[in-house]
Amino acid sequence: MKRRAFLLPLLFLMFVTLLSCSKKEEQPTDPNQPYIDKMKSACDSVINNTPVPGLVALVVDNKKGIDWIYAAGVSDKVTGAPMDVNHTFRIASNTKTFTGTVLLQLVDEGKISLSDPLSKFFPEYPHSDSITVTMLANMSSGIFDYFDDEQWVNTIKNDPMHVWSPGEIVALAFSHPLLFTPGTQFKYTNTNTFLLGMIIEQVTGNLLETEITNRIIRPLGLLKTGFLPSGAGFPGPHGRGYDFGELGVTGDVTESYDISNTWAAGAVYSTPRELQKYIERLVEGGFLSDSLQDHRLNKDFQYMNPIRSYGLCLSKLETFYGHNGIVWGYVSSMYHSHERQCTVIIYYNLSQPATQLPDNLFGKFCRILYPAQ
Repeated sequence: MKRRAFLLPLLFLMFVTLLSCSKKEEQPTDPNQPYIDKMKSACDSVINNTPVPGLVALVVDNKKGIDWIYAAGVSDKVTGAPMDVNHTFRIASNTKTFTGTVLLQLVDEGKISLSDPLSKFFPEYPHSDSITVTMLANMSSGIFDYFDDEQWVNTIKNDPMHVWSPGEIVALAFSHPLLFTPGTQFKYTNTNTFLLGMIIEQVTGNLLETEITNRIIRPLGLLKTGFLPSGAGFPGPHGRGYDFGELGVTGDVTESYDISNTWAAGAVYSTPRELQKYIERLVEGGFLSDSLQDHRLNKDFQYMNPIRSYGLCLSKLETFYGHNGIVWGYVSSMYHSHERQCTVIIYYNLSQPATQLPDNLFGKFCRILYPAQ
């Protein structure tokens, strides 16, 4: 009887303990984990179902309390080395936002006006009286894109290490007639940003890389970001870049082209965390006066398609501002929304196919994070 009397309290204590453990297990985990799991699955699906070798995705949503960065796939198809969230990569046309920001700082300083005609700086170019700085910045100038010039394409194929001068590139574009009357339509044209870079150099008397470094990179303390005027390599540990199928090139193209062919339109390299710091400052403010910042975020936009528009070297997609880019071996997307307090940075080490660009993954992330909106 004594032994039974002793066991009953012990069994009761064990039951209470098990019940307590069960309740603890049933307690909710991190409410953001379902979002993260779905975004991770979307990334893994890109690696498992497309030719993309590797990717890095960063999502920071301060309202939800999400700060997530994820690497999937490989950075080197030969060695099988995994992607690394700290790798540098070419940010391609995201560079246009750097060039545009320096341009607008010069507008703030009274050295350039958005209404200035191109002829004020380069009167030798055809139709320069009818093309304004605004038209160059929001892609409504009608100037031909040098990417579509046969001579440029042939040189890239046959002499990929050719070092291009900005004037050489622009001359190719102006050898073609205007695509439309300036200011009447939208056409994304890399030549526009080359001209903005040339205007910056003329007005400041400095190289474009000097102005970008002194006005943006150093003030933000970006230690792994830089502008390269020429050369085929770029600093810092980085994964290999693959395939630019549009020109018939396959395989590893990491150091196969001189970056001078993209210059003001695509020559910056960075890391996901440093791009996060940059795009948040770009959208939240700090580079420009309040009035010009408001103008940049709300004026001079041209519609690219029904849901995306393009302003002063800046793309807008619903409440998100930023850009995307494609260059030899690397593609990326960079967006920030003040309204949602959310930043998304994505890059792949594969520059084709076009149907698999990071903007598609960005759209999936938005649908995961904001399903009913």
